[in-house]
Amino acid sequence: MSQITSIILPFFALIGLGWIGGKFKIVSPDGMRGINGFVFYFALPALLFKALATRSPSEIWQPDIIVAYGGGTLVVYGISRIIASRVFHLDPASQTLFSFAGTMGNVGFMGLPLIIGLLGPLATVPLIVALAVDLIVMLPLSLLLLEGTKHAKGSQPTGKIIRGTLTNPVVLAIIIGVLASLLDLDWPDGVDYLLDLLGQSAGPAALFAIGVALVGRPIAEKRAELATMSVAKLIVHPIAVFIGFWIVGSASGLETKAVLLLAALPTAGNVFVIATTYDRYIVRSSSIVLVTTALGVVSFSIFSVYIETIAGWLGH
Repeated sequence: MSQITSIILPFFALIGLGWIGGKFKIVSPDGMRGINGFVFYFALPALLFKALATRSPSEIWQPDIIVAYGGGTLVVYGISRIIASRVFHLDPASQTLFSFAGTMGNVGFMGLPLIIGLLGPLATVPLIVALAVDLIVMLPLSLLLLEGTKHAKGSQPTGKIIRGTLTNPVVLAIIIGVLASLLDLDWPDGVDYLLDLLGQSAGPAALFAIGVALVGRPIAEKRAELATMSVAKLIVHPIAVFIGFWIVGSASGLETKAVLLLAALPTAGNVFVIATTYDRYIVRSSSIVLVTTALGVVSFSIFSVYIETIAGWLGH
């Protein structure tokens, strides 16, 4: 529990500092948009590029984890989108962000240090594989759908969607990162340090912006939607991934435990960054990060305590 709280509490502190900055007009709404622009166009691409470029193709390509984690995630994503449309009657862009919030965990800023601390350094590889599914499949899928809603009224939407998606800085970082991994590229130490500086700033900047966005906006807005997204992310997502591993039945105990814990993580701050960039579903995207992070103190702790038993149910 001390390992969990040592990571969770700084997250709340950053959100709180952002709220103070917005409440006392230290950071204006335009300033918040500037922070999000820095994260989306510079810091986040640097983080994603290095996460992929510094791993070998064999580390990224592990079919059992890809099928179990990716399949479970896609199922929850699809069900969440149906609920967003038929139950909450959200517009297409908001449906995408609703589904994204219910499946995109805070892997880079919380999951990697927390789960590696719990399971040891050998957990790094399965975590990177699952992270690659998020970066290469789920994130581009969501951006593609968002670009589709933005160009829905265009005369040639397909070309605009593809062009807009491929020129998105996040997708570009993913594509170039995979290519760098395949080509085993190397770069000067100065470039590596620059990537570290940018990547390390993505999490704090995104969390600070969440706090600014919460000023004057009720956290309890649309409680049913927040509750549904929270249940999807913290409970349904890890259960779906568990079923995926049960069907695949080929992952080792360590891989299973690492990826199940990853699926149980709170919603990533990147969801709020993307919502702000596309000017859709901003309040609830900021709220769901805060709500799932708060609830995750309990839910993730329960998963971590019983992870040996859960993995044992899979026969490992």
